[in-house]
Amino acid sequence: MKKASIESKLKERVRELKCLYELSKIVWEEDNDMNAILSKTLAILPEAMQYPDLSEVSIVVNKDAYETRRFSKSKWFISSPLAVGRKKYGTIKIGYRVGQRSPRVNHTFLPEEKKLIKVVARALSLYIKRASIEEDKRKLQMQLQHAERLAFVGELSAGIAHELNEPLGKILGFAQLIKKTGQMNEQQQEDVERIIKASLYTREIIKKLMIFSRQMPRQVVSVNLNTIISNILYFIDVRFQSRGIEIIERLDPNLPHIEADAVQMSQVMVNLITNAIHALPTGGKVTIITKQKGKHISLTVRDTGTGMSAATKKKIFEPFFTTKPPGQGTGLGLSVVLGILESHDGTIHVNSIPGKGSTFEIHLPVKQAKS
Repeated sequence: MKKASIESKLKERVRELKCLYELSKIVWEEDNDMNAILSKTLAILPEAMQYPDLSEVSIVVNKDAYETRRFSKSKWFISSPLAVGRKKYGTIKIGYRVGQRSPRVNHTFLPEEKKLIKVVARALSLYIKRASIEEDKRKLQMQLQHAERLAFVGELSAGIAHELNEPLGKILGFAQLIKKTGQMNEQQQEDVERIIKASLYTREIIKKLMIFSRQMPRQVVSVNLNTIISNILYFIDVRFQSRGIEIIERLDPNLPHIEADAVQMSQVMVNLITNAIHALPTGGKVTIITKQKGKHISLTVRDTGTGMSAATKKKIFEPFFTTKPPGQGTGLGLSVVLGILESHDGTIHVNSIPGKGSTFEIHLPVKQAKS
């Protein structure tokens, strides 16, 4: 019996060492790919147990769960936390099922098995920590690259805006002077009117560039979003009714004022509402909702339009990204919106379903110190 016991312990020790060797091999080969490491770990752990055919494994890391096919049928368990110091990552569990051919098998876990799961948990925890550090490093590098791109685009935008402002002002001024003379035929009047409209449109683009590049200082005053929305819709309604677009207002009559730049808030409203309208090429509904949520107010702009794919949704706040045809959009709208909201300590949340529409919801603090 003593010899059999020694042989049994020796076999358990061999299985343990083999398991740890396979685990280190997996980590080396997969190079911090946590999905592959955890998936392959599920396959090697049962082989290290005294009843491999009845063993099932579950590994939970953060919100991700990895389980062998019949883990839910397990009846007996041992487990160990995945943690390094006070940092907890998840749990690893090994379970035994009731065997159909061996229902009387002793399912008590051996001390060696309990020790093994702790060793494996410790090793996995270190691998997870290392992978998390690498992931954080990668994200930080991406954020730095993005910040550098934004800084470059901001400087470029500021330069372009300043270069265009002076000649554009002259074009607009001379066109308005010509219009005032009144000594033109009908065709000439229409042409001058087109010049003025094109100049005003270009001036709005330049204003977006200057807001994006932080060249326009904020003028913080007491603002009611309902008033801004009503003023904007006064001009928008008539233009788009003929296209079969219905604009629905659900504005909270008791909406509190906020401290904000009225011009910039108007820019936010115009961009969100016109984007919603452009998402309705064959008509539909745009719903605008305002209400108070605790110490914040929320504005929701919802459309029943084309919606966005996940890939498009990731890029919509990038400068100069647009899904509109050439000549119909600058790609600055939502990047300007994001910049304005961040400067007002606000946030924006986006939900979109392709073919069903999009919802943009912004939150702004009710009380905000003037700057």
